[in-house]
Amino acid sequence: MTKNLISRRQFLVLSLGTAAGTVLAACGSPTPAPTKAPEATKPPAAPTTAPTSKFNEAPMLAELVKAGKLPEVSKRLPAAPVVVKPTNAVGKYGGQMNGTAMSPDTTSDLQIGMVTGVVRLSDDLKTITPEAVESFEFSKDSKSCTIKMRKGMMWSDGSPFTADDMMFYFEDYQFNKDLSPTLATQWQPGGVPMKVTKVDDLTVRFDFEVPNPAFALVHWSGSPFEAWRCKKYMQKFHIKYNPDADKEAKAAGFDDWKARFAKVQIMHYGAMDPDMPTIAPWHTVKVDSQRQYYERNPYYFKVDTSNNQLPYIDKCVVEYVANLDLANLKAVSGEVTVSGLDLLLINNPVLKKGEQAGNYTVKMFYSERGADVALALNQLHKDPVLKQIFGDVRFRQALSLGIDRNEINELVFLGQGVPRQATINESASFFKKEWAEAYAKYDVEQANKLLDAVGLDKKGADGIRLRPDGKPMQFQLEYLPNEGPKKETIELVVKHWAKLGLKVDAQGRDRNFLLTRLNASDHDMSGWHVDRQLERAAWAYGSTQKLGPGGDSAITWAKPWRDWFISGGKSGQEPPQEAKDLFAAFGAWQQQPMGTPEYTAAGIKVYDLIAKNLWVIGVVGHSPQPTVVKNNLENVLPAGTNRKIWWGAANWFWLSTSPEQWFFKS
Repeated sequence: MTKNLISRRQFLVLSLGTAAGTVLAACGSPTPAPTKAPEATKPPAAPTTAPTSKFNEAPMLAELVKAGKLPEVSKRLPAAPVVVKPTNAVGKYGGQMNGTAMSPDTTSDLQIGMVTGVVRLSDDLKTITPEAVESFEFSKDSKSCTIKMRKGMMWSDGSPFTADDMMFYFEDYQFNKDLSPTLATQWQPGGVPMKVTKVDDLTVRFDFEVPNPAFALVHWSGSPFEAWRCKKYMQKFHIKYNPDADKEAKAAGFDDWKARFAKVQIMHYGAMDPDMPTIAPWHTVKVDSQRQYYERNPYYFKVDTSNNQLPYIDKCVVEYVANLDLANLKAVSGEVTVSGLDLLLINNPVLKKGEQAGNYTVKMFYSERGADVALALNQLHKDPVLKQIFGDVRFRQALSLGIDRNEINELVFLGQGVPRQATINESASFFKKEWAEAYAKYDVEQANKLLDAVGLDKKGADGIRLRPDGKPMQFQLEYLPNEGPKKETIELVVKHWAKLGLKVDAQGRDRNFLLTRLNASDHDMSGWHVDRQLERAAWAYGSTQKLGPGGDSAITWAKPWRDWFISGGKSGQEPPQEAKDLFAAFGAWQQQPMGTPEYTAAGIKVYDLIAKNLWVIGVVGHSPQPTVVKNNLENVLPAGTNRKIWWGAANWFWLSTSPEQWFFKS
């Protein structure tokens, strides 16, 4: 820490002392959310391309060209570079962005801006344009999609970026049973694996058993699939191409070649292999126990409207911090260039108070999440009594009715969130208010009646309800404390449930530890959030969230059922009919072109079932998200904008602001 960091005690005192007025002033009145349905996907227009072969480049690259260590810029760009119109102004080269991450295994504000997918979408996901590829085109029946790659595009090491790299991703990784024992649902629409065909060096065709207008490569918005790995580099880690891969992996400290491959292939989510080529604006040059270091990609395929090769900024450094408090303190101290992923709304007053000293501005975005905090009971609990109780929808309804969402909203979200269930974003074309309000009203009397009806009508001397077998009704709620006020919210929920005679122990967990427990169904209840709830994301992600509105494995409530669906009944446990109905409803929705009457009807059916079964309990959603942006950083948002900016995994946080065209004014 630097000497200008304020203490945790000072931080909390400032937060409490200024909470009343500052937040309202900072948030303002949000503009109404759009209600128009997103347009159905059409073949994209030809991308804008640079009109000249004379390009400008960063001084640090020009020096390498002069020294004969790098080809001239025109030879490093594709035949038709993508032209990015700067948000406010053509930038200038130089500088270093600084950011923080919670650990080497999690992403960060800066890494988020490096993800480069097939397409890029606007923050509301209404606008979709090709990015890493030249074009995509669906057949009339949506049973085929053809992707055309960019001629002359290269990886960060200067090797050609071609269809072979996409084929490697699918044939040798996603469809390889050693590396992916169970094929991800997004690659088997209708339950049948899609067929991937290399048409030529720059063209790949995907064929589906059923109409698949929601194809994940095109509509999967956050984090967009980087559906390629540099075959030239990665094949040395793969047993198919290197017979010694297993021996070499063990010599490098891995259990086998599969473990090494899985680690090395990671792109833009935590510490990356510095030698791994990328097509992103910046590439990793070094990682250690404290930081990640990045430098500009000399072969990046975009230029601005003045033919300056992007990105503008030379370097990025991500530092690991021990907890959310330290992440917030570093933002207040002006030590980070941008921050938002780990900032808490409750700390907005102190963030605002520190603007002048930290030389930054707090900008408010709005959560796209269906629920900023959500809770889910394990439906496959190994205790037969708890399994029966958790499986009774009346118990879930009682828990939901027993949460005082208004109190949580006022104390934790400073009155700026929306008490609601975990359901689709209000901007969806077919949104129904009743979904957000289902069992979301605080009603202790009704909650107690439902608990009595479930068979928890007796209490011990300590006031704790008793299970049908006479044991106290107690369970554990395990959660990840990252990305928002999970801890503060859940502590209040536990107090609310105590008033119902339920003893709940809440424990924040390390991500890897919790995921291990969730995957083994060894938990009672999990807590995280429900995101990807902007309309396009909810539609596309349906392929992997067949059992609820979530999608993140950190809120898991029936993994054996999901395994059963994915494997076609070969593994896991057969689900009850209501889960089968939801699975079928999601599948039917994804087969309908966006914006059609059939699409709307199918989407309504999905969310009617989600509201009815209440497998995931939402608390508060759509809360404002404070973000910190250094005052000398330009092009983050349009000047003078007052429109509602959505923030979350659905649009991959900062990605829609095109960080490659951010620059330092001084």
